[in-house]
Amino acid sequence: MSNNIQSTEGLARVVNLGQFRESKDGYTFDIASDKWVLNKDISITFQSEILSIEEKLLNGFRSTLGRYAEDLSAHHTSNMYFQFQRMVRSTDLKELSVTTILNWKASLSKEHEWYLGALKGFLISWHDFGYYGVTSEIVELLESLTITGNLKGESVLNRCPYTGAYTENEVLAINQELNDLWRNETISFDCYAYINLLQATARRPKQIRDLKACDLYKEGNSYFLNIPCAKKRGLKFRSVSNRLPITEELYLIILNLIAKQKSEIESIFMQKLTDEEQKLIPIFVDFTECKKLREQLLNLDIRLLKSEVLHMRARDLGDIYLRLFEKKQRAISERTGHIIQITARRFRHTRGTNLGRKGIGARIIAEALDHSDSQNVKVYTENTADTVQYIDKAVGKQLAPFAKAFLGRIIEDLTDGERGNDPTAKIPNSNNEAIGACGTNDFCVNGFASCYVCQKFRPLVDAPHEDVLESLYEEKEKRLKTSGSVQFASSRDRLILAVEEVVSKCNKIKAARGEEKNG
Repeated sequence: MSNNIQSTEGLARVVNLGQFRESKDGYTFDIASDKWVLNKDISITFQSEILSIEEKLLNGFRSTLGRYAEDLSAHHTSNMYFQFQRMVRSTDLKELSVTTILNWKASLSKEHEWYLGALKGFLISWHDFGYYGVTSEIVELLESLTITGNLKGESVLNRCPYTGAYTENEVLAINQELNDLWRNETISFDCYAYINLLQATARRPKQIRDLKACDLYKEGNSYFLNIPCAKKRGLKFRSVSNRLPITEELYLIILNLIAKQKSEIESIFMQKLTDEEQKLIPIFVDFTECKKLREQLLNLDIRLLKSEVLHMRARDLGDIYLRLFEKKQRAISERTGHIIQITARRFRHTRGTNLGRKGIGARIIAEALDHSDSQNVKVYTENTADTVQYIDKAVGKQLAPFAKAFLGRIIEDLTDGERGNDPTAKIPNSNNEAIGACGTNDFCVNGFASCYVCQKFRPLVDAPHEDVLESLYEEKEKRLKTSGSVQFASSRDRLILAVEEVVSKCNKIKAARGEEKNG
């Protein structure tokens, strides 16, 4: 993308300054103000160096930082401000360019190179949000750089907890939030389907927006999605696609979404679609455009359905669905203790990193991520540092408070649960000892251990949770010895962290009891 094109799009994307936003902690701030109060402890004051940069660039910076303040912790947002300010001061920056980044990197000593690493994700998100200031050339440069980390000199791409690949535990936390938000009707089914597609396919938003109903199909007991190719010069709309095997679960999600879109399209245009027309329905429909066409008294026909006119814009998929999920979800990273940052780019990094860790070659990874060649995926094969921290008993105790995998509430007696004296609310362990109560009447076949990651679980403070924890660690060690795979052995780590948290909280409650008696 050229600078001129980026400038034109960016100007259209600048948020109207003077609008009020709400920080993650619920504090209202004016994006046009030079002081933002984000919570009781953290505020951001725009210094003269920042205020003196090019006006359009400043607007883009404010808009991006405002998004961070809304979606991420005040601490992380403040850190991004200070890292950007550090770059501005070091380079006497007025406008942002590839040269600016290279000059700043060259000026940093090895022990301070992490400054750029810390800002890297913010700059990439700035570009992904579509605000003026960060070009695609800058993003390509940032993604090609290997930057020394703050602590251990590890590559930022694979290790950064804010911009790099998700860990297995983070993926589990994200999926749990996604399912809970949909179940509680906090997000729409379209949003739920889009996040599932992003995660399961690791494809770019542009490719997902190009999908039509005919791209989904079943062969015997196998399910597939034909995904249009992207980023290949000279290709017309949907002219080339690659077949991707998918799970039955994803197949059913998309199938139900198609049925929903068909019903709404027929309602707007007040006409019944033929079988051939139904196959051409966009999976993600621009209903605003549909209503405009209907107001012009236009009817649907094959020519219109074959075009991209009724498809949502890729940017709108991000602004509406990905943005909604990021604002509503509360999944916590065990690496930072903060809410996980959600981007389409990170889902792609996760797929590439996982394949590279398994020893998959560059050519196959390029195919899995739909790259035209293997040059851009070498980072996944050349830098295979394991992003999974092996959780043993010592590490588990340290990470549990950050992961916040336990979502329930600890009770003193079974009758303290939502179902009171209902004997069927009791949850027994393998020795038929009560470990807690179930707060719902929903049917469940997951086994008692899985209860620890359910928000309806009410563990008893005096139950033998340590025994459950010990059995999980023993099971993990057996898996490791049997398979030799850390990834396979770590598949229940989130459950381990949840039980660790329950044990810790119960111990604190019991310790407080003792203090009261002694007092």
